[in-house]
Amino acid sequence: MSQEFKVFIVDDDPTVVEIIGAILEPDYPQESFLSAEDCLQRLASEKPDLFLLDVNLPGMNGYELCQRIKKEAGMRNTSVIFVSGHDTIEERIKGYDAGGEDFIVKPFEPEELMRKVQVAESIVRNQRSLAEQAEQAELLSSLVMASMDETGILLQFMSKLIAMETPAEIAEELLGLMQRYRLEGVVQTRIGDDVETVSAAGINLPLEVSVIEHVRGQGRIFEFSCRGVHNFERVTLMVNNLPLDDPDYCGRLRDHLSVAAQGVDSRLKAIQAERAVLSALDNIGDTIMELRSAQQRNTQASSKLISDLQETLLNSFYKLGLTDNQEKFLQNLVGDFMGRMAELLNRDSETQNTLLRLNQRLGQLRSC
Repeated sequence: MSQEFKVFIVDDDPTVVEIIGAILEPDYPQESFLSAEDCLQRLASEKPDLFLLDVNLPGMNGYELCQRIKKEAGMRNTSVIFVSGHDTIEERIKGYDAGGEDFIVKPFEPEELMRKVQVAESIVRNQRSLAEQAEQAELLSSLVMASMDETGILLQFMSKLIAMETPAEIAEELLGLMQRYRLEGVVQTRIGDDVETVSAAGINLPLEVSVIEHVRGQGRIFEFSCRGVHNFERVTLMVNNLPLDDPDYCGRLRDHLSVAAQGVDSRLKAIQAERAVLSALDNIGDTIMELRSAQQRNTQASSKLISDLQETLLNSFYKLGLTDNQEKFLQNLVGDFMGRMAELLNRDSETQNTLLRLNQRLGQLRSC
């Protein structure tokens, strides 16, 4: 048997103690005591895996000793086998009520005692195995829960990221994400010429800007000292206090931050595209209004030119010496021509109204 399974023998009869010791040797390490009080004193520094207790001890008896043992810190589940010269149901009930696990009657056979000790050892080892499994399960559960909490923080950030509209808002939330992971660091966002470096200490601090500008070209993800850097096209995230003493936690954080930084890069790309679309809409709107103004000017000039032409033609008829019929014919001809020109100018007005409505629609798109 394993030498790790230690037995305390408590009996006031030295002969019985010697017999039990001889039976258990060399399979089980053991200590013997002639009184309950001596055993309790030893428990302050040494705790066995099994007790063999005589019932009729001087002073505190075996049942009382068992009750005291079960109250000792960490010994509630320690096995106790009572050794008694009385095999009655009353004695067994007393042993059960005291918290004992087994009962053996004097005189006993060595094989019987050894078998009971072996059974007790098997029970104890099974209990220890179950306790270790429970402890491992609890540890795994706590790790899973911790990981779920960490993942929950990331998912919450990603869900909010979709609605963020400015690089400043994104940088602030990314710093908040790091704080929830008990981290400190710096964030730089980049959209075209709009570059901003942010930390808890402030915005665009010269030293932080110079460090970020140095590390942003060092690779996608890399670490130096206790710092970790995540580089993407439009964002750089630098952590200043990686928990290197906890490699598992550090590894999980590295993954979470990489996902967060990649998400930020995608959102900044979308914002950049949105800005480009809005800028294009503004340019189109300006062009439409310029075209409308130019057409209004052309229409006004054309109207004046037609009016002047009509007046000039009518005035010239008097100088040509035309008959009344000829003059009336030419007047009708000019009038018909001018009517068609006016109709064309009215169509220009419709075109101007169409351009105005188009510009208004672009304005609605810009405000969406």
